[in-house]
Amino acid sequence: MERIILDIDGAGDDQLAILYALGRPDIRLEGVTCCHGAAGSVAQVTGVAINVLHIAGADDVPVATGAWRPIVGNPAADMEAPVHFEKRLHSRFGDRLEGFNRPAPPRVREPMATHAVDFIIRTIRENPGEISVVATGPQTNVAMALRQAPDIADKVKRFVVLGVCFRTPGNMTPVSEYNIWADPEAAKVVLNSGAPVILVPLDICEDNRVAASMLTRDDLADLAAGPRGPVVDQVVDTFPIYIDIWREFFALVGFPLDDAIAVATVCAPQLFAMSAPLHVDVALSERLVRGQTVAHRGRQILPFDGPQTTRICEGLDGAAFLKGFRQALRDLDRRSAR
Repeated sequence: MERIILDIDGAGDDQLAILYALGRPDIRLEGVTCCHGAAGSVAQVTGVAINVLHIAGADDVPVATGAWRPIVGNPAADMEAPVHFEKRLHSRFGDRLEGFNRPAPPRVREPMATHAVDFIIRTIRENPGEISVVATGPQTNVAMALRQAPDIADKVKRFVVLGVCFRTPGNMTPVSEYNIWADPEAAKVVLNSGAPVILVPLDICEDNRVAASMLTRDDLADLAAGPRGPVVDQVVDTFPIYIDIWREFFALVGFPLDDAIAVATVCAPQLFAMSAPLHVDVALSERLVRGQTVAHRGRQILPFDGPQTTRICEGLDGAAFLKGFRQALRDLDRRSAR
């Protein structure tokens, strides 16, 4: 049984990651921690987490609110770019966009009083070698935990970092991906902590080379044709517009399941090809390359020091992952019905 904390920023694929983790029989979801990110304020993220857990009948899973802003951040106009991007989508998709990134409904419960950073620290310390933290948004909560309690680097089972790009172009700059770009100082702390890290890049999520891992309208139709409960209903009703945006605007085959793929590295590592442990670092200066993630491979004349503790996902059996993802949703509905 793999025990995980899921640290999210509340976007659509975060919701699917929660449902996937709950539906896997080999995962115990210890808690959901919330961070600022692409979906808006940390209050919105917290509301999304609580709502998704409620739909899945998992109101017993703790939810903790965390960082409301990055450690340093970028210029205000750049940080607001995802909001302006959504306005561009409105002009293209019109009424179809009503289902995209909906405001969280009124909470059915409040998050725990403990801050997300304190929850991460306490859970890892109380369960040394047992807890994986899967961080699918900016790394702010994880970095703050490591700064406050450096000893958890030796006690965590692994940190999974969703973000970065190597072969696939970045989605914020040509060389940087949003999660890292939004708080590169935090990502640098995590990658240089000496803790075991798995990096999940855009290369194996948001690239048509791994099209078999993407959610399509055919997948929704397949889910809808079988037994339906609140989990399948939520996915079938909510995600057509996500599929349309990623097909029509980003030219991908379907909606990439980045966050659920990050969870799969913990419970289904056999689906991935991974590098040997490497030193990976993050560029912090100059707007063009800020947030670029650099893997130290080969031999260089200039010396660069850092822990060789990060493994990079370089390949994915997308068809097997997606089959397991759909099954996890169905199984979660069946368990909820009982």
